[in-house]
Amino acid sequence: MKESVTSFLSNILAVILGIFITFTIQGMIDRSRDRKNARSSLELVRSELARNIEDVSIIKDYLNMEKQSAAYFITNKDSLDKCPDDSISYHSGIIFADVSMSLSMDALELLKMSSVFQKLGNNDLSMKIIRAYDCCGSIVTNVNRHISIRDSRYENSIDRETAGEYVSGGSIDIKDFMKTDFGRYAIEWLTNQPGIDNITDITDLEDAIEAIDHYLK
Repeated sequence: MKESVTSFLSNILAVILGIFITFTIQGMIDRSRDRKNARSSLELVRSELARNIEDVSIIKDYLNMEKQSAAYFITNKDSLDKCPDDSISYHSGIIFADVSMSLSMDALELLKMSSVFQKLGNNDLSMKIIRAYDCCGSIVTNVNRHISIRDSRYENSIDRETAGEYVSGGSIDIKDFMKTDFGRYAIEWLTNQPGIDNITDITDLEDAIEAIDHYLK
C-alpha cells in the first residue's frame, strides 16, 4: 500500500515537474521571441530616424543657403549690374525654390500596432522614441509653415511686367525683381528669419537613436 502511495505521489510530482519544465521552456522561448521582435522593431525605428535626420539636414542646408543668397542680393542691391553673372545665376537659382518637408513615421506606426512597446520594459526608451517622432511632426509643420509664408511673400511681390514670370523651382530675373519694393521686401524677409536652426533641431531624434543603440548592445 505504501509503495502504491509512493508511486502515485512520484507520478504526480513527475507530472507537476514536467508541466513546470514545459512552462519554463515555453516562457524562455516567448521571451527570446519577444527580444527578437523588439530588436527587429527597434532597428527599423532607428533606421527611419536616421533617414529623417538626413532629410532634415538637407532642408536645413537649403534654407540656410537660401538665407545666404538673399543676403548676397541685399548686400549688392545697388550694384547688381556689376556682380558676376555666374554669381547672380547661382544665387537666383537657390532662392524661392519649389521645396517642401516630409518625414517618415511608418516604423512608429508598426511599433504601436505590435506588442513590442508594452514589452520593452523601459519607459525611458519608449518616451524618447515618442518624443523623437513628435519632434519629426513639429519639424515638418514648422518648416512647411516657413516655406508657405516665404512663398506667399514671393507670390505677392510678383509684377509680371518688371519682375518676370514665376517658374516653380526655377530662377527669377533678380535684377528686375530687386527694382520693385515688394521684391526687395520678399528678399529682406528671407534674410531676417532667425529660427531656421531652431525649427530643424534634431536633438530628440539623436537622443532616441542613442537610447536604442544602448538597448541593442
